[in-house]
Amino acid sequence: MSDVLPAILFALAAARPFHLVLQATPAAPFPFLSKFGNVTIHVYPHGVLAETLLMRAFSRNGTKTMTVENPMNRTYSDTALSEISTSLHSMSGSLAGLEASAPDAIQVSKGQVKGIEARRFRLIFGTSFADVWMTSAFGDAPQFRSMIDEFVRGISPPTAAALRSLPGIPIYVELNFRRFKKVPILRLERVAYDDKTEDDALRVSSFMFRAPFSGAEQ
Repeated sequence: MSDVLPAILFALAAARPFHLVLQATPAAPFPFLSKFGNVTIHVYPHGVLAETLLMRAFSRNGTKTMTVENPMNRTYSDTALSEISTSLHSMSGSLAGLEASAPDAIQVSKGQVKGIEARRFRLIFGTSFADVWMTSAFGDAPQFRSMIDEFVRGISPPTAAALRSLPGIPIYVELNFRRFKKVPILRLERVAYDDKTEDDALRVSSFMFRAPFSGAEQ
């Protein structure tokens, strides 16, 4: 019975509509990403939308691509999710201290983020650590997890592998490294228990045109 109850609760959570709004600040530890500024992320049951001043990108569950819109010239194109890690690695150059780093241990504790039940996974790297707060209160968000995996894999493949083992949806991430003390790079802003904006968020915006020679296989 103890194994059945969590499975039932997870299924009920997965059936409930939700809309998570998070803020990501990747340039805080990685200045080479400063041109993107802050990223607003909308997580829905059926996909994820990321917005910056320079672009809008969305991806639906089960696809291997994301649709990227350029508001400056009103064009869009489909790009493979795997391009996230490839492009990031190209922009960052060699990050010798991170590319081979893997957590020495992971400590787990329970708590809340903005009133949402969550677990803190502390990834320990020697004398440094990263706190990753995950929640299972909304079921799963596979496309959001896939995008995060590609992002982290572009910087540190071993760390990405560790993150893949953590259950739930990430809603708060804080770095505590030598040069970055208590630096949040992902934080939950608000939650809505509906999906009213999901359809518009996960489709091409009005008056957008497909960019020439664009497209990616799904």
